[in-house]
Amino acid sequence: MPRTKPTPGHQRQHNARRRAKRLADHRMRMATHAASQLVSWEWDGKRPITPQQVIAKATAMYGNYRQVRDQAITPAEARAALDTVLNR
Repeated sequence: MPRTKPTPGHQRQHNARRRAKRLADHRMRMATHAASQLVSWEWDGKRPITPQQVIAKATAMYGNYRQVRDQAITPAEARAALDTVLNR
C-alpha cells in the first residue's frame, strides 16, 4: 500500500512537537551543565545546592541564548538537572 502524504495541518503539528522536544532537550543540557559547574567548583559538600542556584547559574552562563532569554529555566527543570548530576 503506498504511503500517503501528510496534510499540511498534520505536518505543522508534527514539526511543533519536534521543536518543543528539541527546545526541552536543549534547556535540560544547559541546566545540567550549570548544575555540573556548581557541583564541581562551588559545592562545599555541607550545604545542599538548591534549584534556585542552578537557575541563577544557568541564567548567568546562558542568559543571552534564546532558550533561556525567552523563558527562564523552571525549578522543575533545575531540580531534574541537579538530580542527574548528583546521581552520575
